[in-house]
Amino acid sequence: MTEPLFLTPGSHGQVADMTGAHTRARQLRVLRQNGTRHTLNAAGWPVVPLSAVNGDKAKPEESAAWKPRALENAA
Repeated sequence: MTEPLFLTPGSHGQVADMTGAHTRARQLRVLRQNGTRHTLNAAGWPVVPLSAVNGDKAKPEESAAWKPRALENAA
């Protein structure tokens, strides 16, 4: 089983536990005040990626960038 990438939203979810707020508006206010990265799901509840909470600064693996062949030969 894989680990979750986001904290569970909702009035009884992990975002509510983290913020201490059980309404959408108050959760959003706390997240904005603290500068916590978040998005909104389709129902309008804030969703917080775990990397925003646990301090992971690692960037997702990037695929090899496309380079034109003209530059490959020039190098």
